[in-house]
Amino acid sequence: MKFADVLKGLEDIVERLERGDLSLDETLSEYEKGIKLYKQCVTMLEHAEKKIQMLIKDENGNFLTKDFESAD
Repeated sequence: MKFADVLKGLEDIVERLERGDLSLDETLSEYEKGIKLYKQCVTMLEHAEKKIQMLIKDENGNFLTKDFESAD
Protein backbone atom coordinates (compact mmCIF):
# COMPACT_ATOMS: atom_id res chain seq x y z
CA MET A 1 0.00 0.00 0.00
CA LYS A 2 1.29 3.48 -0.84
CA PHE A 3 1.98 6.09 1.82
CA ALA A 4 -0.53 8.47 0.23
CA ASP A 5 -3.27 5.83 0.47
CA VAL A 6 -2.50 5.12 4.13
CA LEU A 7 -2.43 8.83 4.93
CA LYS A 8 -5.74 9.37 3.10
CA GLY A 9 -7.29 6.56 5.15
CA LEU A 10 -6.06 8.23 8.32
CA GLU A 11 -7.42 11.61 7.21
CA ASP A 12 -10.80 10.06 6.46
CA ILE A 13 -10.94 8.55 9.96
CA VAL A 14 -10.03 11.88 11.56
CA GLU A 15 -12.77 13.56 9.54
CA ARG A 16 -15.36 10.99 10.68
CA LEU A 17 -14.25 11.37 14.29
CA GLU A 18 -14.38 15.15 14.12
CA ARG A 19 -17.98 15.09 12.89
CA GLY A 20 -18.92 13.64 16.27
CA ASP A 21 -21.93 11.70 15.00
CA LEU A 22 -20.57 8.19 15.70
CA SER A 23 -21.64 5.97 18.53
CA LEU A 24 -19.13 5.18 21.26
CA ASP A 25 -18.43 1.75 19.76
CA GLU A 26 -17.98 3.22 16.28
CA THR A 27 -15.73 5.93 17.68
CA LEU A 28 -13.55 3.39 19.47
CA SER A 29 -13.37 1.23 16.36
CA GLU A 30 -12.40 4.20 14.19
CA TYR A 31 -9.85 5.30 16.78
CA GLU A 32 -8.23 1.84 16.77
CA LYS A 33 -8.12 1.85 12.96
CA GLY A 34 -6.59 5.32 13.06
CA ILE A 35 -3.88 4.24 15.47
CA LYS A 36 -2.98 1.32 13.19
CA LEU A 37 -2.79 3.60 10.16
CA TYR A 38 -0.76 6.15 12.11
CA LYS A 39 1.76 3.46 13.10
CA GLN A 40 1.88 2.28 9.48
CA CYS A 41 2.63 5.84 8.33
CA VAL A 42 5.41 6.21 10.90
CA THR A 43 6.95 2.89 9.85
CA MET A 44 6.81 3.86 6.18
CA LEU A 45 8.44 7.22 6.93
CA GLU A 46 11.17 5.56 8.99
CA HIS A 47 11.93 3.18 6.13
CA ALA A 48 12.01 6.06 3.65
CA GLU A 49 14.31 8.05 5.91
CA LYS A 50 16.76 5.16 6.00
CA LYS A 51 16.86 5.12 2.22
CA ILE A 52 17.61 8.81 1.88
CA GLN A 53 21.20 9.30 1.06
CA MET A 54 23.12 12.20 -0.31
CA LEU A 55 25.49 11.95 -3.21
CA ILE A 56 28.71 13.76 -2.41
CA LYS A 57 32.15 14.16 -3.97
CA ASP A 58 35.29 13.37 -2.03
CA GLU A 59 38.54 15.33 -2.37
CA ASN A 60 39.54 13.15 -5.37
CA GLY A 61 36.31 13.89 -7.23
CA ASN A 62 34.84 10.45 -6.58
CA PHE A 63 31.16 10.28 -5.79
CA LEU A 64 30.21 8.72 -2.46
CA THR A 65 26.95 8.13 -0.72
CA LYS A 66 26.42 9.29 2.81
CA ASP A 67 23.49 8.92 5.17
CA PHE A 68 21.30 12.00 5.11
CA GLU A 69 21.42 12.46 8.89
CA SER A 70 25.23 12.52 9.02
CA ALA A 71 25.71 14.81 6.00
CA ASP A 72 26.51 18.03 7.82
